[in-house]
Amino acid sequence: MRFYMIDRINEICPEQYIEAVKCVSMSEDVFNEHFPGFPVFPGSLILEGMAQMGGLFIEFCLRRRGLKEKRAALTMVNRMKYREMVRPGDRLDYRGTVKVFYPDDGYAVLMVEAKCGEKLCAEGELMFGFLDVMDEKMKHANDALMELAFTNVKIVE
Repeated sequence: MRFYMIDRINEICPEQYIEAVKCVSMSEDVFNEHFPGFPVFPGSLILEGMAQMGGLFIEFCLRRRGLKEKRAALTMVNRMKYREMVRPGDRLDYRGTVKVFYPDDGYAVLMVEAKCGEKLCAEGELMFGFLDVMDEKMKHANDALMELAFTNVKIVE
């Protein structure tokens, strides 16, 4: 990944849920164009943050099952709704809850939501398929990303 749309993973309960945070800052490049004089964080980037969180979560769960060679790839976005505008200075609290997790069949489905305080900003369903990682360089990059992403995360068993 080149752009990270989550700042921190707070808590994870393997194969059940994940919680993460994105702090929206005026210094983000997107606000140069979206929109001058009335900055709004794009819904597509909120979706990207939830997808990155979900992919990392699914890969974490796969690794716990001994499937370190698998990568999660977003395959479908279902019933995504954007309910509130997100502006600079807002903190997005992301949550993903497992609806379906079938490692043997090669897919998982998460219910995701993004909130600013008590306000629901976005919600929907994300489906992930699993890919085999074959390239050694990609394996090392993925290992480094997983180590970074899950540093200081509260794991609830």
